[in-house]
Amino acid sequence: MTLILGALDKELDDIRAATDNLTEGRAGAFPVYIGTINGVKIILCRCGVGKAHAAAAVSAVLTAYPEVSRVINTGVAGGIGKSLKRGDVVLGEKTVYHDFDSTPDGLKKGQVQGFDSEYFTADKDLLSAVENALKAENINYRKGIIATGDQFIADGKRAESIRGEFGAIACEMESAAAAQVCAVFGVPFLAVRAISDSGDDEAITSFYEFVQAAARNNARAIIRLTLNESKAAK
Repeated sequence: MTLILGALDKELDDIRAATDNLTEGRAGAFPVYIGTINGVKIILCRCGVGKAHAAAAVSAVLTAYPEVSRVINTGVAGGIGKSLKRGDVVLGEKTVYHDFDSTPDGLKKGQVQGFDSEYFTADKDLLSAVENALKAENINYRKGIIATGDQFIADGKRAESIRGEFGAIACEMESAAAAQVCAVFGVPFLAVRAISDSGDDEAITSFYEFVQAAARNNARAIIRLTLNESKAAK
């Protein structure tokens, strides 16, 4: 079973609309929706915005539904740099906290105690499968580093600082937290983020104008992923 996690309803609406045999369940404080897409079993969870919500939701779902074998965090993000356009999809080869700092304790910026690196690495098989789905749907995408923090980045200088420090091409508020929990549980993880804004002074306006349209590309890729896997299983 695949957990598809999103912070907002608008990031999950198109996926839920494509889900058959939908039933409602619960994982701790979080309502979940279980069904199939192209015969592939999925579970949807809207976690809410921010790192704490994401971590709590993933932990709750993985505990309540131990049959979950992988996690995809879908949603939108701010693009960093001029090469990404609204609607382009970023596959998080790695995720990192841009606002976690234990450097006084001898760690690197973004590195959490108990982990060897500041980066959480995506599952290679899941990354490849979603990349193939994006190609099949003719959706523009890039692979790279996604930076997570409890900040809505709406400042071009701050966005460029995050890129300079971590090599990030997108920033958002949940993926690294979900990735950390998956690492603890030993569950494959991938962040799939569609660009809704450029992390600049117009980011907040752009976000609300384009969030659902951008997230639609993620939904297309995830639906195609299930179709590819359904065909491969026959």
